[in-house]
Amino acid sequence: MIQEFKFGFFKINGKPYYDDLKIVNGRVKPWSDRRKHDLTLMHMRELIDAQPEIIVIGIGASGLLEVDDAVKHELGVRRIPFVIEKTPEACNRYNAALSENKKVAAIFHATC
Repeated sequence: MIQEFKFGFFKINGKPYYDDLKIVNGRVKPWSDRRKHDLTLMHMRELIDAQPEIIVIGIGASGLLEVDDAVKHELGVRRIPFVIEKTPEACNRYNAALSENKKVAAIFHATC
């Protein structure tokens, strides 16, 4: 459960995280291979391979992360529902999916 999000900071299950991150199969991992404000299919492979019921994409506190059209296309082809929202709202969506006992994967941009 994401207990808190502030610009550049997450508190998840009582632990602090200070950067972009992925949550796959309940495990929180740093998302460290992002170079620009782009989310590409390469960044999503681990999430897609986990075969979640839904993927939540947090595009930053101000919404500046760009989601490549190839990501949307691939998720559509695989029929994986997804949401793309600013990170505060995306955290709420992630928590809501968890509370509905859905298998959810997520990727969050922590800053802008």
